[in-house]
Amino acid sequence: MALSTRVRYRVSHDTTYHYAGTVSSGRHFTHLRPRTTPRQQVLSHELGFSPAPAEHLELDDYYGNHSCSILLNTPHDTLTVSSLSEVEVLPNPPPDATFAQPWELALPPALHAWEEEGVTEMRLPSPHVECLEEAGSYARDCFTPGRPWLEAMLELTQRIHDEFVYDPKATTISTPVSEVIRNRHGVCQDFAHLMLSCLRTLKLPARYVSGYLLNEPPPGVDKLTGSDASHAWIESWLPGSGWVGFDPTNGKRSNEEFITVAWGRDFMDVTPLRGVVLGGGSHTLEVSVTVSRIADGA
Repeated sequence: MALSTRVRYRVSHDTTYHYAGTVSSGRHFTHLRPRTTPRQQVLSHELGFSPAPAEHLELDDYYGNHSCSILLNTPHDTLTVSSLSEVEVLPNPPPDATFAQPWELALPPALHAWEEEGVTEMRLPSPHVECLEEAGSYARDCFTPGRPWLEAMLELTQRIHDEFVYDPKATTISTPVSEVIRNRHGVCQDFAHLMLSCLRTLKLPARYVSGYLLNEPPPGVDKLTGSDASHAWIESWLPGSGWVGFDPTNGKRSNEEFITVAWGRDFMDVTPLRGVVLGGGSHTLEVSVTVSRIADGA
């Protein structure tokens, strides 16, 4: 969907844990409030919990993402977390001359270059993103010497989309990148981790982004893959332009259909909801995400 003006969205994200036994207490952390960025404004955000927490602390994490820490001490066998947000997103500006520069110019000249932009550590491996030679070899077919940065990035993005199968049953949150490369199946988290491994192995800075996709497309237009849950994509640093987003799950640049919640080194830095509980035994999880475009004043 091509949009020329800012777009307003309403995002509803409901998460429910059903425990086999009684949970006596629990500590949970969320990344559910969208970020304010140069292209995104948060108009409102509400977060609800059932049962009600005994302690509720709002904070920003190391990467500037908004996080919430809650303590539950009421015995319960079901936990529900509901997030409702309204945001405005601007479209991407058209590519300028920086996008046509050779991709090698996006390599920081030294490990500590551009530190003030958080670029340095996004060149390095992280707990869920190893720098693998097989990932580097896969990427080098796109990043040939002197090739324009945007061309190379888009080819890698599209290649992952074309050659890997979206399969929610193929992986878990801990599946390593090496297994994703070998089996060619996974979900948006896996494809983002793979693209990060490709870029970081080439020493290009890249970070993991979590958020949402518009999942109410116009009649006759297919939904984007991954739009019925939290989504993941990547951003890579380009001198003169900053962080630029790419979605290997859908083979495209991120645009005004993408709503950013948080970013970090990999999935574990930005999990929507995580925590520890006392009791409960096994559990089942239900997640529902709805992203809808709304008119001004609606």
